Amino acid sequence: MAMHAPLADTPLRRPASGHPSFRPVLVASERCKGCGLCIDVCVPRALALDALHVNAMGHHPVVLTDADACTSCAKCARMCPDAALSIFARPRGA
Repeated sequence: MAMHAPLADTPLRRPASGHPSFRPVLVASERCKGCGLCIDVCVPRALALDALHVNAMGHHPVVLTDADACTSCAKCARMCPDAALSIFARPRGA
């Protein structure tokens, strides 16, 4: 695991409506081994390890902590050795 991979102690920041309007990163949490490589390459620091969840493999998976900061650059998905991340582009005008 990356030595400086932060643990998310708070859930995804949500707008006043109560749920994010767009989630650019989908994490297959059961495949994630929490290595932190995706966190290391995330320039806007939109990812963190989920401190509240442990998957079936016994790892803290990655969670998107700031959907608005994510640029959908896909560096995290390219870095992931387990192909646990799917990236979606923002809809036009969003």
